[in-house]
Amino acid sequence: MRKGKRTLRFKMSVVIVLALIISVLAFFAGRFAFGKYVSSVYMSSRNTSRRASQHIQDFAAYVTSHSIRSTDSRALRAWQEKNDNVYIMVYNNSDIVFDSDWVIARKGAYKYVITNSETGETIILIQDAYGTVRKLRRKGKTLSSDLATRSDSLVTSNNRKNNNSGNNGSRSGVFGFDVNSVDYDFYPVLFKDGVFDVCIVDYSDDTLKEIGNIVCFIMCSMLFIGIIIFYFGQEIARIRKLTNEVMDIKEVDLNGIITISGDDEICSLAENIDDMRETIIEQLSREKEAWQANSNLVTAMAHDIRTPLTVMAGYLELMKNKEYSTQEELDEYIRISSEKAEQLRTMSDKMFRYFYVYSKGGDELRMETFPAGPFLEQMLGEYAVLLGEKGYKFNIDISDKKAEIRVDVQGIKRIIDNVFTNIRKYSDIKKPIDVRMKVNDGRVDVYFRNYISTDRENVESTRIGTLTCRKMAEEMGGVFDTCEKGRVYEATLTLPNILSKDDKFIAPQGLTSILSGNTLKSSQSSATAKRKNRHK
Repeated sequence: MRKGKRTLRFKMSVVIVLALIISVLAFFAGRFAFGKYVSSVYMSSRNTSRRASQHIQDFAAYVTSHSIRSTDSRALRAWQEKNDNVYIMVYNNSDIVFDSDWVIARKGAYKYVITNSETGETIILIQDAYGTVRKLRRKGKTLSSDLATRSDSLVTSNNRKNNNSGNNGSRSGVFGFDVNSVDYDFYPVLFKDGVFDVCIVDYSDDTLKEIGNIVCFIMCSMLFIGIIIFYFGQEIARIRKLTNEVMDIKEVDLNGIITISGDDEICSLAENIDDMRETIIEQLSREKEAWQANSNLVTAMAHDIRTPLTVMAGYLELMKNKEYSTQEELDEYIRISSEKAEQLRTMSDKMFRYFYVYSKGGDELRMETFPAGPFLEQMLGEYAVLLGEKGYKFNIDISDKKAEIRVDVQGIKRIIDNVFTNIRKYSDIKKPIDVRMKVNDGRVDVYFRNYISTDRENVESTRIGTLTCRKMAEEMGGVFDTCEKGRVYEATLTLPNILSKDDKFIAPQGLTSILSGNTLKSSQSSATAKRKNRHK
C-alpha cells in the first residue's frame, strides 16, 4: 500500500468513535429537550391542575360509589394501586387520616412539612429524584403537633438560607438552590363518615421521564448503528461498483473504465486491477503483432525459398537430361545446386528457430543420461575440428570430475550448433576460443569465451539463436546465459549434475559413436544397471 493512504481499519475506527460521540451528544441533548418539554408543558400549572382535578373527581366517585369510610385504608390502597403514579393524603382538621408514604419512599423522594405560625398556612414539600418540588398548601389550618415539631428545625434552617439567598420566585426552592416547583391544593371529599380534605399528587411525569430516557437511548443507539451501517454501505457500494466494472471488462469491453476513488485498500485494489487490464491489453496487442509478424515471415520465407528452389530444380533438370557439353559445365551445375541447397537449409533452420522460440511448446524431449565429461568432449570436439579447418583456434578444457547429465541429444546438438554458428559469424579468427567445463555442487557449467570481430556490424543478427538456446536449456532443466564485456563475448550452459555423491563413476564404452546414439545408449544402460545393482 502506498505511503499516505489510510487503511479501512483506521477509517472504520474513526467512524465508530465519531458515531459514538455523536450518539452520546444526541442522547444528552434529547434528554435535555425532553426534560424542558416535561417541565414547561406537561408540568405547567394548567395541565397540573387539570390532572389533579381529574384525579380528585375519580377518587370522589370511587369513594361515593363504594361507600368508603376515611378509615378504610384497604379500600383507599386499592384505588391507590389502580392509580400507581399518585400520592394521596387525607386528613381532618389537624389529624392525618391516610398518608400513602410508601409511594414517596418508592419514588426515592423526600417529604418536609412547614407551618407558618402567623398565618396558619401549612406547606408540605416533596422533592423527587429529578429535583422537582411539589408543594401541598392548606391555608388557615395547622397540622398535627408531631409534624409541626418536625418542621420547626426545618423552618429555622431554611429560613436562614432563604434570607441569605433572596427570593428567586417560583424557581427558588426552600433548600437553597433552584428547583422546579409545582403547587397542589386540598379538596373536600365526602366520605361515608363525613367530609375530609384530600390532596392527590400526580407522579406521571416521572414515568414520562423514564420513558423519555428509554426512547432517547433507543433512538441514539439506532443513530450509532445507522452511522456505521451508512459507512459500510458506502464501502460496499464502492466494492459493488468495482465488481460490476470488472464484469463489464470481462464480458463486454476490455477497454472499459475502472473507477479509482478513495485512499484505502479498495483504491489500491482498483489501481491494481486497472494496471492488470492495461497489461492484458498490451499483451494482446503484442500477441496480435507477433501473429502478424509470423504471417509476414511465412509469406516472405515462402517467397525467398521459392527462388533458390526454382533455380536448383532447373539445374537438376539440366543434369537429369544431360544438357551439358563439358565436365566443367556439369561441375558448375553441381556447385550452383549445392549453394542453393545450403541456402535453403539456412533459411529452414532460421524458420525453425523462430517458430521454436515463439511457440507455446517445443518438441517432445527424449531425455537420456550420459557421463558429462566424455559426452561434452565428443560433442564439442567435432565442432571444434570443423571450425579448426577454417582457421579458428580452440583451447578446450573438459573436466574429468565425476558428473552425469540427463539431456536430450538433439537439443544439446542444437544448442552447441547455435553457439559455434555464432562463433563462426561473430568471433575474431585471430584470437583463440576458450571452451571449458566446470563441475560444481549439483550442476555442470560449460563456458564459451571468444573475442568479437571488428566486422560484426556487417553481419545481420536477429538474436533468435540465443533465444533458441535459452528455451532448449530450460526445457532440459538447465540455464543458458550470455554476456558481453567490451570485445569479449561469453556464453554459459548450466545443466543439473544427477550423479549422487555415493555413486562410483563408470565411463561408458563406445563414446565415439555418440552421433549415431546406439553404442552410447547401450553404455548408458549398462552403467545405470550397475548402479541399480549396487544400490540393491
